[in-house]
Amino acid sequence: MPYGSEFAQFPLFAHGNLGVQLFFMISGFVIFMSLEKSRNFHSFMIKRWIRLFPAMLVISMFVFLTAPLFFERPAGLPRPRDLLPGLTFIEPYWWQTILGRPQADLEGAFWSLYVEIKLYVVAGIFYFLVGGQRMIWVLVCLFLVAAGTLFFHHDFVELNWVALRDTLYMLSGKPCGWFAAGALFYRFSNEHNKWLLFAAITIALAAAFSEGLDDYGGKHYLWERAITAAILVSVFTVSVLNKRMQQLLSNRFLLLIGFISYPLYLVHENTMISLIVKTGSVIPWMPSILIPVIPISFVTLIAWLVARYVEPPIRNRFKSWHTTLQTDGWSEAWQAKMRFLKHSVIRTRSNNP
Repeated sequence: MPYGSEFAQFPLFAHGNLGVQLFFMISGFVIFMSLEKSRNFHSFMIKRWIRLFPAMLVISMFVFLTAPLFFERPAGLPRPRDLLPGLTFIEPYWWQTILGRPQADLEGAFWSLYVEIKLYVVAGIFYFLVGGQRMIWVLVCLFLVAAGTLFFHHDFVELNWVALRDTLYMLSGKPCGWFAAGALFYRFSNEHNKWLLFAAITIALAAAFSEGLDDYGGKHYLWERAITAAILVSVFTVSVLNKRMQQLLSNRFLLLIGFISYPLYLVHENTMISLIVKTGSVIPWMPSILIPVIPISFVTLIAWLVARYVEPPIRNRFKSWHTTLQTDGWSEAWQAKMRFLKHSVIRTRSNNP
């Protein structure tokens, strides 16, 4: 970067990546609503795929085709197979295992989408098998166990339980806490049960303070990061409870940012960094704090064009195809399988009260 690490310790920038955790909590809130409106697991996952894939497809092709223009990309120039993880929402690790050779990612920011898809799968399966309330507590248990593997890292190593720890990590157990908290906040907003609010705040704060547990092998608890995450929880809680905060968050500028946020998140990383480097070399006299303004404006424009003009027709086309397939009865087999699994669980519970 032209300005080096001049702004690295500014709190908003140092802990800005906690916005992803906030995203997981918001996601838990809206996904529970989506689950309630879905007929079955198959329908739910198709809706999620139609929501996520069009922008991923467009942005992936844009990033791949324009990468030679942005040769300052920290990730380097991508190869065609680097498109695989993003377009399939499957982590590079699994593609590396399948292909038997190193697998890179088109954009590092895509990692949260892989986590999101895993959360959809886990939440969707348990929602339609055991119901929404039990689904939330399954997520809470996954979170507690995953957080425990961080807290008791050395014990897991000594007991040779590293495989269990790594499995929980790959299942994205830790983000389950944020997801579950968001789902509980959604239930509270509908049912106005104070116990649901208490549970939501408790789990959200537990997820926030788990952020202070460093990566495996870390020796220090990151208090500043944990406190910042807790502040995010308080802001989210107030936004659920306070109408004035809701009005403040509903102003036109923030609604516009929300409208373009998904394609903006997908495109921002390497393209924006490359543009920042270019801007710093072309306009070296510009004050450091202003150098990112042009790159941010550029990627914001790209995101708006995608969200406004490119993504909707692609999404509508996929919806049309899905409707046609449903009419032809293609999804009946999936529905039958989920009904069978659900009835099996019900029978098991009735036989083992």
